[in-house]
Amino acid sequence: MSVLNRASHVRLPPLADWLEHFRRPGLNHRFGSFLRGRMWVLGFAALVGTVLHGFGVAPPESSLDGLARWLGSAVSGTVAGDELVWEPSVGILSDLLWGRRILFLARRSPGAPRDVFRARVRLTPSGAPISVRGLRNLTETPVGDDAGLSARGHSAVFATVALGRIQGVSVLDLNGIPDLDRPASFFDRLLLAISEYQHTGDVSGLGRTDILFDLPAKAARLEVDERTLQLDLGEKGRELVYDMRSRELHGVDGAQAYAARAAPRIIRPKPFVLWAVDTVREEVGPGPVAWLENLVFGVKDRLKRAAYALLPTDDSKRLRARPETVGVSFSSSSGGLGASLPSSGSPTPLLDASELVASQTWPPPPVPSLWTKPKPGEGQWQAVWYPFLKPVPGTSPAAAAAYFYKTFIRPDPERPYAEVVLIAMDMRELELGIQAGFEDPQPAVGPPGEGRLPQDRHVLDRVVGTFNGAFKSTHGDYGMMVNRRLLVPPVSGSATVILTDSGDVGMGNWPQTSEIPADIRSFRQNLDPLVEDGRINPSGRILWGWQLQGTSVMTQRTALCVTPQGHLFYAFAKESNAPTLARALRQAGCSYAMHLDMNPGHCGFVFTNIVDAKKGVFNLELADPDMKLPPARFVTWSAKDFFYVMVRDPRPHDTSGVRWELSEGAQPPPAELPAVFTGTLSVGSISVQLMSLEPGRLRWVLVAGSKEPRNGASRQTLPDSDVHRAIAAIGMGHTTSSTGYGLSVAPGGLLPLRRSYPTLLLRPEKLPEILLPSSQPEIGSDQQAVQLPLLAVDGKLLDTARARGGSRDRSALCVTPTGRVLVAWARHDSTDVVASALLQAGCDRVLELDRGSHHPAFIHRTGTSTPPMRSYETSTLYLVAEPMVRRAFRWKHEKAKPSDKPTGVPRISKKNNSDAGSP
Repeated sequence: MSVLNRASHVRLPPLADWLEHFRRPGLNHRFGSFLRGRMWVLGFAALVGTVLHGFGVAPPESSLDGLARWLGSAVSGTVAGDELVWEPSVGILSDLLWGRRILFLARRSPGAPRDVFRARVRLTPSGAPISVRGLRNLTETPVGDDAGLSARGHSAVFATVALGRIQGVSVLDLNGIPDLDRPASFFDRLLLAISEYQHTGDVSGLGRTDILFDLPAKAARLEVDERTLQLDLGEKGRELVYDMRSRELHGVDGAQAYAARAAPRIIRPKPFVLWAVDTVREEVGPGPVAWLENLVFGVKDRLKRAAYALLPTDDSKRLRARPETVGVSFSSSSGGLGASLPSSGSPTPLLDASELVASQTWPPPPVPSLWTKPKPGEGQWQAVWYPFLKPVPGTSPAAAAAYFYKTFIRPDPERPYAEVVLIAMDMRELELGIQAGFEDPQPAVGPPGEGRLPQDRHVLDRVVGTFNGAFKSTHGDYGMMVNRRLLVPPVSGSATVILTDSGDVGMGNWPQTSEIPADIRSFRQNLDPLVEDGRINPSGRILWGWQLQGTSVMTQRTALCVTPQGHLFYAFAKESNAPTLARALRQAGCSYAMHLDMNPGHCGFVFTNIVDAKKGVFNLELADPDMKLPPARFVTWSAKDFFYVMVRDPRPHDTSGVRWELSEGAQPPPAELPAVFTGTLSVGSISVQLMSLEPGRLRWVLVAGSKEPRNGASRQTLPDSDVHRAIAAIGMGHTTSSTGYGLSVAPGGLLPLRRSYPTLLLRPEKLPEILLPSSQPEIGSDQQAVQLPLLAVDGKLLDTARARGGSRDRSALCVTPTGRVLVAWARHDSTDVVASALLQAGCDRVLELDRGSHHPAFIHRTGTSTPPMRSYETSTLYLVAEPMVRRAFRWKHEKAKPSDKPTGVPRISKKNNSDAGSP
């Protein structure tokens, strides 16, 4: 029913009846006397009204274009006539007195990205606009361009475009936030109503569900009705249906949604103090709030220092050294594996797995104290272990080692009572994740964060800790990206934590570019570095948070730092300013440190075990009793961003269906994080054995067999330096006069490499690489190469793999896209079964481990009944155990490598289901 039609249902008294009422003598006399006594008040009111009307914005012409120009003027920008939609009317009287709500897209300046705005437009009974008020910017994404706004009934949708792709689609519930998405208590709902009025102009707020694309789309067609939203992303298999009532997203015909998920905005209670600070800051800005914080924390600090000064002095208060002279430099030493290889033909095992020792860098060495008499436990690392903390997947709990250590230090010479708690994380066994809050950071691109842990079971089952993130967007729009979904662009020069595709953690300054390197999966930024290459506050920053110029707030502060040994430290200062916190981290031996969040209620580290996320069953333990953070905040819903810590899963993950198990025999150090796994895969009726070798854990050494033709200097035995570290030997046969495969184990080569054969290239600190024929490599002095038959290329078997012969043990090798090396072996009359198994496991190129002599394939493993020998008649690939490389590092990226950024303008089309016509 249109507005004009609804007007006929409103009955008003005839005009003649009103006039006759005022003609009655008694009433007329009394009314005249009333007016004459107040004539000056009425005249003044009329004058003020005339002046205000003259300075006001004239009502627009009664058309969509006229209304759009009027709204554009109200927001000091531009609005297009086809980019506004009316929300359902609640009646003519309400439209006249309070106004009808309208949603529209507006640009602040020509060519700028659009935001979604909301306002109230007062309308006459005939539908003509009178005034506009209650303007709110609902999205505020200065980098993301909102487009495709449409509505039907009580639902509105729009898409967000950034970086040349459609990042996601948002669905607004115009009825308000659903009851299930609100806090349970009346008081929390009252606070929510005030906050929603600030943000949306309505105490009932707006419900919101964001449909997030893990793979941003080139185009999208949106079609909305009162029950569903249908999305066609223009690619096969990417047609999606979102049910407004169940809030479930699925593909057509009920299939699983591909690379997309629905994230409803659920509001959790916020502590009153935090809510009050955020609410006041929203109205008056951060300056007055900072002034009040300075006053409160300053008074508290002075009182505590005065009280502490009255206590008797003991040795624990006397300085041993100036803070700037105290620091730790780490050194690592490699433990020998302490056993000898047997001579050729000897059955004696090489060594037991228990003899493989890691570098002595964990736990970290003690932290030196500033004080002549340290407190008990000060600077001494203690293992943190709760029964609920999970072991590394694929290992037994009995073999688990502590991957968390904890200590405290006192870095402030003026406050001997002020402690900084340090939590060390062994990043060889741990992996870091980042998640955005549902309020902060305020996204400049696309929808806000989900504010909770990823609901992937592979993540939830490995989480062992959570801790706070960085500052609110109010205090600086520092960059953030989560699993390649950019929320805020990076700020050059800012302190940054990066997560790479390989699961490593880097810390450093962002380079002078807005380009994001292709191997970075996630990052978070905040302020300038606290410590950079051992220097405290190298930028000379004064403001560390919203505080008054030149002042120093003593409050709870947190930081994250990386050590030269590749471990991360989380720091929690109970009462500190930023310079003192920086000194503490340098004292602990950090090479680079970044300030995280500050103030009670925002800071904390929680040891975590998620038993059942859906039922809300968790094991949670705060790392220190002075942390005022609700322990379950990051597990359930968080308004602010946070980090989570997982145990690494060293097991291979592919689509082959292989059930990988810990390999029998020795493992490279650390033994609690295995790198060699075995499994079985059926190819037809043949059972193929597989071995998976994790990248970065082993070094490949090629030794020529005694039956290889002699051509210059050759290496016939494993070098003495590698004798005690070899954990496996893989046979490859030897070349013959008919095959003539090349072999290079030293400068000058043993046998010349031929361009007609594929080559397995072995380089120090690099993954093995399979080079196709005609790719003649240049072999360096520290490199090795061996030529072998090619069985598959581009994921397809070659005729060489199908050649038949005698039944014998056959084997093949490949390198997966993730860097794992796979070896397959089986007894058969051709190599097609082992090659097919490796293709199923995700390989693209496959080499046969037979140089032409047709020796039976073998793999000898240290710690089993068939250990490696020091030399063989066949050429052999030895796997030499290496200490695990650092998984956390000092990131210095001088020139960012750009990611594969799409170009062009994405297409968004919508079926016109909105009532965007004349009101």
